[in-house]
Amino acid sequence: MKRLTHAFPLLLALAAGCQDPSAVPTATRPLFAALAPSACPTPATVTVSDEAGLRAALAAATPGTVIGIRGMIGITQDDTIATADVTLTCATPGSGLFAVAGSGVQDLLIAAAKRDVVDRLVLDASQAGDSPLAGFNDGTTFFAESIRFTNNAAMCAPGGECVFISGGLGAVVTDNHFEAPGSFSGIQLQVDVARVDGARIERNTLVATAPSIGPRQGGIRPADAADVVIADNTVVGPWRNGLSGARLARSRVQGNQLRGAVRNGIRLSDAGPLFIGGRPASDNLFSNNRIAASGEAGIFAHLACRNAFIGNNLQGNAGDIGAIFPDSSGANTLTGNGTIVVDDGAFDCDADGLNDPNIITGAAAVRHGLHLGEAVSGAVRTVRGITVE
Repeated sequence: MKRLTHAFPLLLALAAGCQDPSAVPTATRPLFAALAPSACPTPATVTVSDEAGLRAALAAATPGTVIGIRGMIGITQDDTIATADVTLTCATPGSGLFAVAGSGVQDLLIAAAKRDVVDRLVLDASQAGDSPLAGFNDGTTFFAESIRFTNNAAMCAPGGECVFISGGLGAVVTDNHFEAPGSFSGIQLQVDVARVDGARIERNTLVATAPSIGPRQGGIRPADAADVVIADNTVVGPWRNGLSGARLARSRVQGNQLRGAVRNGIRLSDAGPLFIGGRPASDNLFSNNRIAASGEAGIFAHLACRNAFIGNNLQGNAGDIGAIFPDSSGANTLTGNGTIVVDDGAFDCDADGLNDPNIITGAAAVRHGLHLGEAVSGAVRTVRGITVE
């Protein structure tokens, strides 16, 4: 696993050789830990300060248990929260977990039960293979649902994700700070056997310190999800896309700041390996987002029907192109703020044999015939046998 050389270097190796390696003192915490919450308001049922204690507490947990972590604990294998209604939080501010180099850790924490909470921790996955947190619901072995990942400061895994949730309704990922040193994807939601509808992704900051490597993914990636709220997030740096939604439906994307994406600030319907039947992104609201410094265009609405784009600030993207509606789009409405729009849309969204044009109002100029950013293919990544969509 590669080591970090950017502005947030790990300092764990400075710990004294005689010290317990699973309880790293404040002076040797990674620098991004300064962004962790300054208080631990939830009283702990049990407090742990080393790997063995953490594993024992997880094994003994019953619904309602609050496990408080004291100091930075180095872990050498993935830890699973297998009991419902368990909370992991800090016992002292700035506490958390880090993957020990060379240990083979994939996910620092795996949520496998309903309503589990990970709150106010420092999570350093820079030496992990997948992510700081993974939630799974396959209906057989894993049953994560309504899990909460809140108020954490996390280093994402190089080549992995920041949060990976595969299956399970009602996930909440809010008020976190993520640093991504060349990750595959950021906050990744996708269907397993169970759907991931009803998720809330709000007020997170995702900073890419190196280009992300997922060809279709981005800082926030909801795939096959409906009724999702994605609001007031800040996604900056060379993510492949700021937000990349696949087959997203009836969702609300509003008040986000998306800056510096390699391709698009918001990109819809890039096809993944499970893409079947050409199902469009439909009936979503995109409002009051600010998108700038994208490498291709602010918005690329590929395979998109009946979406509303209202009050978005799309100025300052490549070629001064605020939004592109290719020929696979139809029945979308855009109310602009003087940005330049490319509209080639006339797609039959309701299968009645008639093309449905887009309705563009308030734009300074509308262009036609510019075809940028068609759907891409590329590297396929799997996590525990699950294809990352």
